[in-house]
Amino acid sequence: MPVSPQLAGFPPESRHHGPEPELATVRPAAQEWMSDALIADTRRVWSAAYGRVISTEEAVEILNNVRRLADVLVRAERERKQ
Repeated sequence: MPVSPQLAGFPPESRHHGPEPELATVRPAAQEWMSDALIADTRRVWSAAYGRVISTEEAVEILNNVRRLADVLVRAERERKQ
């Protein structure tokens, strides 16, 4: 964030509690469903659960794992109904 002379050198408070979101990066097509907000929420929730700040890469890995689990559960339910 560029520093404005009106800010006296201090950035405004973000009122954000927890890790600050990292800048958006271009994600591979397989991860396009992950919004910046979803990754930030994942970081916030899992950082509290782990008792430390998790990285964006860790949040992406968690989201990928949760999606894989959901895919397996959906597939198993479809097979059960057949």
